[in-house]
Amino acid sequence: MLQLEWLQQALAATMNLHVLQAGTNKEWNGVQFDSRLVEPGNLFIPLTSGTRDGHVFIPNALQNGAHAIILSDSTYLQTIPPSCTVFLIDDTEKALQALAAAYRQLLSTRIIAVTGSNGKTTTKDMTAHLLRSCFKTYSTYKNLNNHLGVPLSLLQIAEDDEMAVIEMGMNHAGELDFLGQLVQPNYSIITNVNDAHIEFFGTREKIAEAKAELITHTDPKGCLLLNGDDPLVRAMSSRYAGQVYLYGISSDDTDIQATAIHADADGTHFQVRIGEQISFPCQIPLYGKHNVSNLLPGLLLAHLLGASIEALQEQARTLQISGMRFERIIGKNEALLINDAYNASPTSMRAAIDTFASILPEKKKVLVIGDMFELGEDSAQLHAGLGDYVNSYASQLSCVFTLGESMEHFHHHYEGRKQHCTTHQELAEALQPYLLPNYALLFKASRGMTLEKVIEALLPVKA
Repeated sequence: MLQLEWLQQALAATMNLHVLQAGTNKEWNGVQFDSRLVEPGNLFIPLTSGTRDGHVFIPNALQNGAHAIILSDSTYLQTIPPSCTVFLIDDTEKALQALAAAYRQLLSTRIIAVTGSNGKTTTKDMTAHLLRSCFKTYSTYKNLNNHLGVPLSLLQIAEDDEMAVIEMGMNHAGELDFLGQLVQPNYSIITNVNDAHIEFFGTREKIAEAKAELITHTDPKGCLLLNGDDPLVRAMSSRYAGQVYLYGISSDDTDIQATAIHADADGTHFQVRIGEQISFPCQIPLYGKHNVSNLLPGLLLAHLLGASIEALQEQARTLQISGMRFERIIGKNEALLINDAYNASPTSMRAAIDTFASILPEKKKVLVIGDMFELGEDSAQLHAGLGDYVNSYASQLSCVFTLGESMEHFHHHYEGRKQHCTTHQELAEALQPYLLPNYALLFKASRGMTLEKVIEALLPVKA
């Protein structure tokens, strides 16, 4: 619960704050900057850095029950009833971040930070789910992982939450340094370093440097969990003053390892080794070795914090992760649609295609892929290279459909049956003949390609 006196102290220490209106409510039960998500009793902070000035949504926030508002434009005061407490500040974005930093100092909650080029959200979801076997645990809503989403996530942590898993993203140097300083995690997980956002860095080594910014802000009394299968991530171990744990699939010298990985209709099965003494079978209702890898740091951390092996096995069996990540959807005529179109890089694209090829042997398979963004001057080469890579699966794919300008380079290099489309509508129409019970269609692209629009066109018509 945020109180008036505390808020004034938290903000006045670092910026110019005025109370424009002392309303009847002196405490608030949460913070939001999206007026649509405001709940009764919330503090609303309208942001001005987006495409629209958040101040115009004050009436929506009030209608949804906001009890206090922080403004950077006093002309909006006249639209706010006297019962609502109103503050004026120079920069509402900085106010959000300052409140989050001050709130972090009040929390006794232990925080786990998760970053990496791919798998952040899935690893965050899995780690939180595993920790819930023993602890009251909060996790980042969806993937609010940037300079606005992370402070908002901190402010959503309840005072009685024992654990919180916070996802952190970046596409420029310095971002994780800022977020790490804000969050001050007790434990950190770094999943991998690959070509995601390479447009802004030029090399993987520079991406690794940016990811490693988180390490200096991780409590040395906690621990750092690194993907030992990724050489650039493994090399970060020397930067941390505390205990480092390695996880992986292909590396035998890790602290936790998954082996004997195989899939069936129920998901993926594997054997887990922790150290030299502990070994047990595990199952997740998901497909892909990358998802097994994403599970391992949370599995190890929960074990180190006291969770029993039996509890972790049960939690793994009941995993649920955020949507658009190998999400199974039933389309028209009982066709199976697999939505993995939340985002894509060359590494995650190959992993998804590898997984798709290895599962559902009873189904005929169609691959639907769109452009991968933020690849810089190597974009054409990387899209073409993906075409060469998928050639090895040509005999297993009934057809490959591509969407987007960059995917034309894939199209020219892929030698199997294929069709390139230029619009969502054209693609949806081209896929109609494959909407049959014996077909599975995998959708994968960068988020900006909005492949979910195509999927929506392939769903059964509601009566």
